Amino acid sequence: KTTVTLQTFRNDKSQEEDTQAQSSAVATGVGYVLGFILYMFLLIYGSMVMQSVIEEKNNRVLEVMVSSVRPFDLMMGKILGVASVAIVQVLLWGVLIAGVGALVMPHLMPEDVMASAQAMQQGMPDAASMTDLGYIVKIFVSLLLFVFGGYLLYSAMFAAVGSAVDNVQDASQLQMPITLPIILALLMMFVVIKDPNSQLAFWFSIIPFTSPIVMMARIPYDIPLWEVALSLVVLYASFVGMVWFAAKIYRVGIFMYGKKPSLKELFKWIRYKY
Repeated sequence: KTTVTLQTFRNDKSQEEDTQAQSSAVATGVGYVLGFILYMFLLIYGSMVMQSVIEEKNNRVLEVMVSSVRPFDLMMGKILGVASVAIVQVLLWGVLIAGVGALVMPHLMPEDVMASAQAMQQGMPDAASMTDLGYIVKIFVSLLLFVFGGYLLYSAMFAAVGSAVDNVQDASQLQMPITLPIILALLMMFVVIKDPNSQLAFWFSIIPFTSPIVMMARIPYDIPLWEVALSLVVLYASFVGMVWFAAKIYRVGIFMYGKKPSLKELFKWIRYKY
């Protein structure tokens, strides 16, 4: 009599590879969408601040208002006023996305996909995570913080440029140094998404001029929380310093007419003492 022992081996390697590929694709897609949202917000709402300042300057409204309000308060009021519009729009988008994710997506996705949790355990979202309320809230809160911080930083510079010129055409040369970091951040986003944990990705997500776009592209890959916190601290601290510089240009620029200043003259305005 011979005893035969059979052993069964199951190879799930291909299944795990498929899950990882799906997770990477979802994280890449979410990163691209968030990065482009930040890119559009910074340019659109920053330009709105600049155009609004130019319009008020041409209408001589600022000359009347500055008699009772400090130029710094005028600039901050303009920045925060447009910021409220941006934040309301982000909130509406967040509620819409959360509603779609919680109500619609479960009915559109198969049960086996909804039950998958491997990708979330590996630190990257799978298709099922798109319907997870906790994941949506995490992305939405991060988006809100970086939209607000990035907007504050860039809108202060746009406001300073708007106060220094008489029309939008003259502002094109002065706003080039402002738009270049935004474009650079968008280009770096394509590089960073391929390797979100590299040193290049880390530093570009900490530098305040590129961090809003680059960091939002990295967040779907579940990077360490301390990196996100450090990026936010540097971003908001840079806004405080930028407001100080922009306010000096703003105080001189709102009373200047008929001449387009050069970058050299703007630096002279910063050094003026009051």
